[in-house]
Amino acid sequence: MNLRNSISYDDAVSTSRPYRSKLRTARAEETRLRIRSSARKLFATNGFVETTINQIADDAGVAHQTVYAVFGSKGGIVTAMLEDLEESAGLDEWVARMIAEEDPHRQLRIFVSWICTFFHQGAPMLRAALQALADPDVAAFAERGDANRRSGTRQLTAMWAAGGHLREDVDAEAAAQRLWLLTNVEQYLHAVDQLGWHTEQYEQWLGDLLEREILRSR
Repeated sequence: MNLRNSISYDDAVSTSRPYRSKLRTARAEETRLRIRSSARKLFATNGFVETTINQIADDAGVAHQTVYAVFGSKGGIVTAMLEDLEESAGLDEWVARMIAEEDPHRQLRIFVSWICTFFHQGAPMLRAALQALADPDVAAFAERGDANRRSGTRQLTAMWAAGGHLREDVDAEAAAQRLWLLTNVEQYLHAVDQLGWHTEQYEQWLGDLLEREILRSR
């Protein structure tokens, strides 16, 4: 029997399709990563407003239609990068550290350290996002981020209030508002971009300030 003839066309197609599918997926992801890498570089160099889709496409070596097809807009690129930044920031590990810690002052310092680490690692994209807030997708993402941060601060301060760790003149909601207000990215970027502060200097200042504003003295 001829071995070639014993293999049907359907068998051959079914064998090749998974390979082709994986290859297309890998190529699509490679293209996506190239576009994001180029956008990150250009946003950091030129700013969000001055960077064009054509510049991103040229730098990534793709057609500008490809950028639109993959991300939809410059705002779509920023949103995708911010989502990846949140995932890579290791929030679950920081939360586990806070839960394992019993002292409220050290819990606060861990929270501040995570915020500052997140801001430092994501500064180029966070600057681009602030410039892109007119974009509906970016604005919606920022709104969700602020809501999540407010929810997190309320959980922390409710826990400290239940343990009697808040200042006598500050209730849980007031403490949450102060914690949320003082841990915004705009303040961090003003400190590092306009005042020339290092992240470590900002973290120390913010931790000291929040301890005075929220917690009882040791």
